[in-house]
Amino acid sequence: MKRLNGWILCLTFAVGLASTFAIAADDIDIAIVGGTSFGHAPDFGKGLVEVERTFTVSTAVGESPPIYQMRYNDQSFYYVQMHGVENKPEGEADGWHFVRTWVALYDLGVKFVFGGATSGGIDPEYEIGDMVVADDFIIIGSHRPQNVLRAAKISRPGIFPNFAAPFSEDLRKLLIEIATAKYPGEVYEKGVMVQDDPGRFETPAEIRMMRVMGGDHVSHNVVTETIYARQLGIHFAALNSISNPAVGVRPFKYEDMQNGVQQIAEYAVPIVLEAVTRIDEIRGSIDADAIEEAYEGTYTKPAND
Repeated sequence: MKRLNGWILCLTFAVGLASTFAIAADDIDIAIVGGTSFGHAPDFGKGLVEVERTFTVSTAVGESPPIYQMRYNDQSFYYVQMHGVENKPEGEADGWHFVRTWVALYDLGVKFVFGGATSGGIDPEYEIGDMVVADDFIIIGSHRPQNVLRAAKISRPGIFPNFAAPFSEDLRKLLIEIATAKYPGEVYEKGVMVQDDPGRFETPAEIRMMRVMGGDHVSHNVVTETIYARQLGIHFAALNSISNPAVGVRPFKYEDMQNGVQQIAEYAVPIVLEAVTRIDEIRGSIDADAIEEAYEGTYTKPAND
């Protein structure tokens, strides 16, 4: 298991004066992977966070997207813009920027990640601006790598990723508690997120199909992140939001989505930042077995001779 150890020297320049300070990289095990719930990606945390440094990680599948080391209320964490698409090579097949992002976080020793995306409300009860802390997912026809371990040639022998509860229950509870206290709109404590291939909106017939399958809201990226996090043993939860009714549920305009995203981000960013600062409250009680199970031997040969 590759890890970055030791101390990293960082240079900060202010008003022409240079000062040097040390940060223990392996002390940072929290990250936020940005999505549309948090608004315009480069503006994440503007006026709230301090950017300590920006760097990339050389992974087994190429250079990672820029990773922003930020600080909020004395808590340092990593931030990746918009699902890691920031430096995606032109013409590259979709999906590999996700692989590089999550392998980089794994290599850095990250154990807790928050994400979030806007989505279309399949459930007719959902209104623009509602927040949903999903507890399950359905994925339809994805062409992205489905196994980040195989894609990056990472070996985790004796570990079985358990998808009985795809999202981290501990991080979900934290998001629900904070969002319920801070958000003036509706916060749904569970929901089934559907992910299909990105690139276009669904048809009314496809949305009806998703509703029959049990889907509550549909988006294009968070489920991939949920799968990779679970396979890598990273606790992950997402603060999703409703930017529009799904196609065929109710009429909507592009302007409705634009306005909805701005209103959502105003509250979503402070919520997820507070969640970052409260990880230490639950760190000691988090159940590692909820993420993965240990086993001996192989699938066909249980005894490890």
